[in-house]
Order: sequence, then C-alpha cells, then structure tokens
Amino acid sequence: MATLDFLVAKGNEGAGIEKLAGYTTPGGIFIPASALIDALGNEISRENYLPAAATQRIVEAGFSDVSATDIVDPVFSVANGGSVKVTGSMADSQAGGSAIIVTGTTANSEFLARSGPTFKGAVRVRSHQILSQRIANANFMTLLADLQGEDLAYTINNSTSVTVTQTGHTLTAANVGQFMFLGALSSVGIPGRYAIASVVAGVSITFTVAGWPGAGTGFLTLFGRNHVRVLLDGASQTSGSWNNQRNGWEAGATSTTVSTTATPGAILVLDTTGTDVNYLDGVLSATSTPNLSMRSSRSHALPPPDLPLYLFLWAYNGSTAPASSTTWTIGHARVEENAMQSVYLQGVRQQGSNNPLPVNVLNAPQVSLGSATGRIGFTAASGINWDDSSTVLAANATFTGTSRDLAAVAASTAFNSATTFAQEFRISAESDQTGTLWVEASRDNATWRRVKSVTTAAVAGGGFSAEIVHRPSWRYVRGGFTNGATLQTRFTLGSIAMAA
Repeated sequence: MATLDFLVAKGNEGAGIEKLAGYTTPGGIFIPASALIDALGNEISRENYLPAAATQRIVEAGFSDVSATDIVDPVFSVANGGSVKVTGSMADSQAGGSAIIVTGTTANSEFLARSGPTFKGAVRVRSHQILSQRIANANFMTLLADLQGEDLAYTINNSTSVTVTQTGHTLTAANVGQFMFLGALSSVGIPGRYAIASVVAGVSITFTVAGWPGAGTGFLTLFGRNHVRVLLDGASQTSGSWNNQRNGWEAGATSTTVSTTATPGAILVLDTTGTDVNYLDGVLSATSTPNLSMRSSRSHALPPPDLPLYLFLWAYNGSTAPASSTTWTIGHARVEENAMQSVYLQGVRQQGSNNPLPVNVLNAPQVSLGSATGRIGFTAASGINWDDSSTVLAANATFTGTSRDLAAVAASTAFNSATTFAQEFRISAESDQTGTLWVEASRDNATWRRVKSVTTAAVAGGGFSAEIVHRPSWRYVRGGFTNGATLQTRFTLGSIAMAA
C-alpha cells in the first residue's frame, strides 16, 4: 500500500503553478487526495459527521487453573504485567475455579494482587466473594487504583516517619498532604493509607505514619493516590465500607450494609461512569430478575477518567494479630471497560408537564401486579359487598345487620390495610311492604348511634325501596330495617363498602 508522500493544500505557487493535496507512489505517480465519504457517497463534513462506534472491553479473572501455592490467573500473572505479593502468614492458591487466600494470624501480613491490564473511563468491577468469617483485624479490599511504583526501597526513620525511594518520580512539594497506600511490605511496618510529609524531587517521598517500629528497611508497593474501593472489615458478615479518592484527597469512607459475605457469598460491584461512582451488591443466587441493591453513590473526588487504573485485591491483617485465620474465596473478578461516549440530541424541545416526551412501546410484555396490602393504584375502585338479609319481617319487627369495620386500624393510625373500605358505605332495601331503612355508627363497636334513616318509597311496577349512601367518620357501621304494620312476604337488604 502506498504511503503519504507529501500533503500540500491547493494554492498558487506562481504563474500557472498549482499543487493539489495527495501523495506520490513509489513509481513516481501522483495520486490526488480524496475526501472521506459515507456509505451513500456523501462527503464527511461538519454537517455529515463521521460515524463512530462505542466499544467494550471485558477482562475476567476466573481462577480456573489449579495451583496449590500461588495465584496463577493470567490477569494477575507477571508474564502479562501483573503482580502477586504475599507476606507473613498469608497463603494463596487456586482451586475449584476460585482464588483462595488464607490470612493466618500474624499481624501486618499481606496478600496484594495487581492486574496486568489497566482500565480507564467508564469501568465496572464485579466480583464474587466469600469470607469464612468476619473478625476484627482482618481486612479485605477490592480496588481500582493507580500505581506509583512497586518494589520500592523504604527506610523507617522513626515510628512516625518512613521514606520511600523512587528515582525519577514526578511528585513535588505541591503533593504534600496527599494520601497513598503503602502495601506489600517485605519487612517490618504497618500497611495502610498514609499522607505525604515531604518530597525530594525525583529521588524520594517521605510519609507520616503511626505505630511503626523505630527502624527498619525493606521494599513495598506504593499505589492508590487515585482509587475507588470497597473494604470488608469488622465482625459482621453484612457490613462494609467504601470510598473513592482523587489525586490524594478522599471523599470520606462510608459504612454501609452489604449482602452477606457468608456462603454462598455476595456479588460486589464498583461502578464508575466517569461522572459518578456507585456501589452495588447482591446475594449469589439464581433469580428471574437482577437482585443487585444500590448501596451508595457519589459524584465527587472521582479518579480522573483518562487515568489508567489497575484492579487490586488486597488482604491485610491489622497491627494487632487477628484471633484466628480467615479464608477469603474469590469466585471471579470481572472488569468491564466502556467508552465514555455521551450522546446529545439536537433540536429537542424542553420536556415538561405541558410538553411530555412521547413514548411508543413496541412488543410490550404483559405486566401483572403481585398481591400486596398497599394500594398503589386501581383500574376499578376497590370495595366489598354483603348480602345482609332476605328473611321476611313480621309487623313492626326490626332487622339489625352485622357490624362492619371500615377502617381496619385503630384511631390515629394511617390506613395501611387492604381491608380498609372507609371511603363510602352504601345500603339498600326492597320489600313488598313499607318500612324504614337506617344506618348506625360506632366509635368502639359497642355503643351505637343512629345517624341516618330513610322511609321506603313505592316503586312503579314494584314494591317499596330505600337507599342510603353514607360517608363514614367513625370506624364501625351497621345497617338495619324496621318493618311497617304489615307482615312482609319478600324482603332483601344488601350493602357495599368502597375503598375509593
């Protein structure tokens, strides 16, 4: 294929001399440049944009290979640029399609795995994790974080100061006060998050620490000046915390309830979009619908969206040894990287109550509402009816109906029951003889007061009928009928209570 030899915009270079943009082939033939065109032959321009496609990259550590002594998944392998470091009483292996980290009981022991691939933009980390127990001084962290350096020499100056040597680093005095993680300590020290105390440009970085030994040397990993993380610590299987940090300054750790990390484990999700970060989790189970719960969300102190971040898995014991060993099982760790490609629609009017967005639903599925006590909405008013009586009454006899509890809750209590029908009480009676239909109400279902009564009226072509519509303000109501001076030969009394 011929390469671009020269490219000169068309312009006059003298009398009768012009050059056209293009290139010369190895054979000396000049080929004029051609415009970019779309599939229809139209030139690409500001009015006809070049089409673009958003891509997705998925990297998953499945821990499929069996290893008795190491994490050997390609995502974390040295051959692919990854790193796995184990110190103190920690032990790591792979079995049954999972990574298995056993903490042991030595203080400040660590397991730190870093992925070879990096990720940036809109990134989602999803992992399946099981903890055999939750105990004080045993900590388990999943992070997306940047890397300052690995295998860096450190010198402990005193119990509150440690200096890390990194030739060629780019930090300056302007970075003093910012925080990073110090981890994978090969010798004495306490892994954790520490602030920069001073910087020697291109030579070393000194951190303020606490509780360290008075002296010592070794090698460590410096990481997480920018990060998003979730930490499982403490004694409860359903607690954790999450945090995010930009250029050394954190948003602040937030404690949250999490799905239980006991067997069969939880699905933990860190979801960064470039404009916010969300933490979700759910119990590992087969369900017909997604079962992830949103726990928290933030839109500040986010890592820069164009900064490459690594996936870190970090287990570390506290400076006080845990009382017993914990097994951390990671079924998978999956990272999804998506293009941060915003979509803007031009020529769209502002939406509102007077200008709603039109929506057409194609192939809409049928939706069924499950049973519940809460009334969210009805296509028809909810109610209940009773066939109170059809027994004829003697002269001047009275029928008293059953008490109806229309509120189904005590006084001063909000309606919250599916058996609340307090909107309206309707009752009607029909007979071949005249009489009086009445309604009584009660506050306590013991003392009754007659609140309405209606004398039946003759109906052309029929007998005598009466109806009462009552809007109750007391909890209990009942209906009744008092016959006139003549024995009935037919009688019907019925009522309905309406919820809306």
